[in-house]
Amino acid sequence: MSNQQDNKTAKQALAVPETVLLSTQERIEFIANLIADRIAADEAEDFVLLKKIKAVHGTKQIIA
Repeated sequence: MSNQQDNKTAKQALAVPETVLLSTQERIEFIANLIADRIAADEAEDFVLLKKIKAVHGTKQIIA
């Protein structure tokens, strides 16, 4: 059983996300796309997530 666990741990250690190979610009675009996709999904769900965020953090606006 120990050998099986060691093999599983070794395989997990070798797993590298594809995002590690992305340039900084590509990472920014990747994250921006994730955010945009989540906003679109939230909009399709009648802004459930946005309502939860507003309930916790209010509607304060930060003026720069």
